Amino acid sequence: MKCESNPTEVRDPIIAVVGLGYVGAPLALALAGHFEVIGFDRDSKRIQELQSGFDTHTQEHFTPPNSLHYSNAREDLKKASVFIIAVPTPILSDKTPDLTHLQQASQIVGSVLKKDDLIVYESTTYPFCTRHYCAKILQKTSKLVLDRDFFVGYSPERINPGDTRHTLRTITKLIAASTPHALQRIQAVYGRVVDSLHIAPSIEIAEMAKLIENAQRDLNIAFVNEVAMMCDKLGLSASEVLEAARSKWNFLPFSPGLVGGHCISVDPYYLSYILEMCAYKPKVLSMGRLVNEQMPAFLARKIHTLTLDSKLAAHKSRVLLLGLSFKENCRDMRNSKTPILRKKLKKRGFRVKVYDPLIDGREAERMFGFKPLKSLEGKKFDIIVLLNAHKEFLSLNLREYANPTHIIFDIKNALPYATHRL
Repeated sequence: MKCESNPTEVRDPIIAVVGLGYVGAPLALALAGHFEVIGFDRDSKRIQELQSGFDTHTQEHFTPPNSLHYSNAREDLKKASVFIIAVPTPILSDKTPDLTHLQQASQIVGSVLKKDDLIVYESTTYPFCTRHYCAKILQKTSKLVLDRDFFVGYSPERINPGDTRHTLRTITKLIAASTPHALQRIQAVYGRVVDSLHIAPSIEIAEMAKLIENAQRDLNIAFVNEVAMMCDKLGLSASEVLEAARSKWNFLPFSPGLVGGHCISVDPYYLSYILEMCAYKPKVLSMGRLVNEQMPAFLARKIHTLTLDSKLAAHKSRVLLLGLSFKENCRDMRNSKTPILRKKLKKRGFRVKVYDPLIDGREAERMFGFKPLKSLEGKKFDIIVLLNAHKEFLSLNLREYANPTHIIFDIKNALPYATHRL
């Protein structure tokens, strides 16, 4: 059910946003325009930077309003009656859900929970996790009873980093709750900061909807990635094939590429996890993930083949990978597949450098264990690979950084002067 967002509570609650990452920080700031808000994060460095009015995730300066109080002191959370938990839900090395942050946040909130408090989870997770995992932690920690003493809701984040068109305000907010009254309270909160709400019949339906939103995109990209692999085997140009196919009105315009990020490359594993617990192994979902996980290896082989065709020696060739964030025009490096491609190329003997003007170099070194280039000034490469079509890259003439005998491999089909494409 979709509705316009204008309900209000008789008395405005104090809201605590727990987790001030890509989701929580902008949400806390938006809510502070209408409510008293406590922005809570255990990372004292993160609290200090936000207090100073700077967000390293977006590289933006802002003025924190008086209604927004940043804190890493659990004691401050006792003032709130509504808690919104927006912590990361990554995967472990075996591709199963890592609920560590969700567990810890639930324990923290549970330790300050009072009668009639409301807890809303924004973290992406699998169906039944909110009610059967998170709520049980809240009950155990607080000694209170769900739907008698406190209430839970679910409103999955739909933040799209780097997207200035689809924003917190304009993206329809999906909401669900454990009781009708709790749903009204959630509607009254989010209704102040978004243009429209969609009410799901249950928390589990909202959890499932969030997963398939991203799984659908993962599958669409997997198909065109396999198209690229098939065309390579057949000696055809994937970019030309896809351009021809797009001439049909209902062909979906997806493009091949590396699939990373905090959602698309993670959420299908959450869905697979709960389904396998129900003795069902998803087939299409699993194959889509397999194809996308194979893309770095495919590109490494393709680049090696291009060097052989161009009579370049892999053990001497200098390679420049353009793009370390997980997608174009975005600073977010979570689950970037560029480091995997870099590693596979180095194993083949290439001398590889990575450049991305949007990212934080020190953070990249901490995350991936290597230093990206700070500048391209004065550098020359044998092979330049465009992985992300950042505006900054498209404004450059990459031929200026290429040796006389060179390859400019454009996997995004964005450079008119590229020597090779998928």
